[in-house]
Order: sequence, then structure tokens, then C-alpha cells
Amino acid sequence: MDRIPSSIIFDIFSRVPARCLARSRCVSKIWCKYIDDRYLTIIHDKRVVEEPTPILYHYHISIKKRTLSLCFHVSEFKQVGTTHLVFEPKKGPFLEFLRKRPPCGSSIRRIEAQGSCNGLICLSQDDGYVITSLAVLHPLRKEYYELPPFPLHFEKHMRRESCGLGFDAFTNTWKMVCVLLKAYTPPDKPDMVMKNLCTMVHVFGTNSWREIPQVSSYPVTGKAVFANGCLHWLVSHIDMKTEDGGREVIWFDVNKEEFGLIKRPKRMCDLWRNYSCYYDQLVDLNGEVGYVCSRTMEVWVLKQKEWVPHCWFEKYIIPDGYIEVLGCWNKDGDMLIKNLADGRYAFFVYNRKSGVLHNTNVAGAGLCPDIFMYPNSLSSIRGINTNSFSVRKTGVKKSCHNIYTTNPSHMS
Repeated sequence: MDRIPSSIIFDIFSRVPARCLARSRCVSKIWCKYIDDRYLTIIHDKRVVEEPTPILYHYHISIKKRTLSLCFHVSEFKQVGTTHLVFEPKKGPFLEFLRKRPPCGSSIRRIEAQGSCNGLICLSQDDGYVITSLAVLHPLRKEYYELPPFPLHFEKHMRRESCGLGFDAFTNTWKMVCVLLKAYTPPDKPDMVMKNLCTMVHVFGTNSWREIPQVSSYPVTGKAVFANGCLHWLVSHIDMKTEDGGREVIWFDVNKEEFGLIKRPKRMCDLWRNYSCYYDQLVDLNGEVGYVCSRTMEVWVLKQKEWVPHCWFEKYIIPDGYIEVLGCWNKDGDMLIKNLADGRYAFFVYNRKSGVLHNTNVAGAGLCPDIFMYPNSLSSIRGINTNSFSVRKTGVKKSCHNIYTTNPSHMS
């Protein structure tokens, strides 16, 4: 391999899926050096279009002798018949993180995914009331980065505030951005709201947060979606109430550190579901920003700051209850959907071409599973994880925080 020019080696590796490259790092030191090279990451992510990977996680972690343990387990996808899909977890752990000291003294430990960017997942931990710590995880590379303690009060439910992970391609840096209120302010006093709004930014590799002068037009809510160099949030329903179904979108340019506002999509059909726009959501649809209207069940995609129709769910195929679009299941744009009705959760895969919902079972996922989808990527946080947890492979612990990942490439 030493006799092959570097340009040819990079060209070969750039055509291999990220999951295969991650496994190939252990072949030799030379392979590892090429695979970890930043140049390969850049050309690989432009050339290879990865399938999104869903993650199922439970809110349980193991804490013994002041040691916090966070476990991941891989699951396999199986198709039963022509309209039924099943996720079954494999035996044995895929990855385990250990930390000697729990981040807070509370007995409550709840970890939740808050978004993703280039294969990295943003995790928050709360004590039941406020978020106590933020961290970033790269499951494929088995890397974990803990952010410095947040200096302000950060509400757990994020009704009027949120955070987002973004990558600045011009400076080659990762940034965590938090938009929140310094103090509670009634939504009917917009001047006070703007006075108390603030934006906190952490640049990975530094030891602090900094407040920037730019703030959004309104408080934001929900998980952020990163696309085309910008983070996107929905405007808080508490601060901007609409009757026709839809809310504006706040965007933040990660490089310029500037905010902007995008008008909500113009609905194409009548309002027929008895849900307020509080249940509208933004979702990552194969690297693009998707907008889901809960009252019309229309889905749009943001292209060049304009909303383009993606699909529309017809009345007869949508089950009763709350509907959440989790993301695109494959390159064809088929979507994974979670449904809550009568206290029970159900999962479906929506086929865009046929307009059919496929039933989906999640084996061993518990009574109230949450699914988070993210793209595979070779992006790395190596070299800046000064606060990172140790990583090791161990046996299965029954009390661990289990996260099941599935590989959509198995789908027929």
C-alpha cells in the first residue's frame, strides 16, 4: 500500500461508506492515518450519500460508586412480509462510556438527544427541572465531548429556549449555540422579551461560553435542525400564536453568527386535524430542513429559503393521535413516523411513492421509546475532547442507558 500514491488511496477510501471505514481503522496504522485525515472527511462527505441511522434510547443510566455508565447497543432491521417492519436489538454492547463523577448531586438522571450535525449527536442531561450538562457524541467513531458547565438557567422542557450543534466550515470549528431568556418574561411584553433574550456560544476546544450581541426575533423552541451552514428552530408558540396553522422559523448562520426569520409555509389544503400549531415540528429530511404541519399533515422542505412541498398525508391513512415525523428512512425520502394514541406508541414507515404506511415494531424498546435519526459521517472531534469521558467496550449491564441503532441499508 505504501507504493500507491496518496491521491489514489484517498480516492478509494472516499467511495467507501463511513460505517465500513470506521471498522477499517483497526486494520493497520497506515489505514487509520488515512481514514482519520481531515482531507478524506471533506471529500468523503461530499461524495458518499449516507443513509440516515435511527437511534432508540431509554432514560436509564447506571450509576454505581459515583461512576456514570452510558451504553449503546446495535439492533438489526428485519422485514416481515411486504408491509411489516421489525427492529430487533443484537446481543452485546456496541459502545460504553464511563465517567467517574456524575455531573450533579441530584438522584434524577435523564439524558435526551437534542439534535445532530455531521454525524455528531448533541445530548443533554437534566435533573427533572433544568439542564445540568451538555455533551456531544460520535457513535461511529466512539468519541465523546463534554461541554463546560452552562452559566445560565436552562429550562429542561425548552418551551421558549433551545440549543443547537453546528459546524463552521470556514473556520473548521464546532459550535454549540443556546438561545434563551435570562429571566422569565411574560410573552405579552415583547420589549421585555427582547431585552432578556440572549445567545450563548461555545466553540469546541475552549473552556467557556460567550454571549454574543445578536439575538433572535422571538424565543425559540424544540430541537434544532442544522442544514446549509445554519441552525433552524421554530418560533415559540407561546410568543407567536397563529390560527391558520404554522409558525415562523428562526435561522442562525454558524459562521457569521447572525439570525434571520423565514415565513411559515403557505398551506395547500384545509385544516382537518384537531391539533394546534403547537405540535408543528422541524425535522431533518436527508440533510434538509423539513416542516411538518400538525393540522394539515403537509410536509415541506426548505430550499434556498423557500418552502417546497415534500408530501401530504391523506386522511384515511393517518391514525388518530399525535403524529411525529422522525426523519427520512432512506434515500427515496420514505419517512419514519411515531404515533401516540390512547397512551400507546406505534411506529410506521411512510412510502412516498405509494402513499402507504407500513407497520413497524420495535422489539425491546420499552413502553415509551424515543427515536432520534442522524446521518453517518467521518467528521471527528478528536484533539478537542479535553473534557471527554473514557470509552471502552464491556459486557452488557442490565441497568445501563440503552441506545439501539439500526442500519437502514438492510431494507429491501
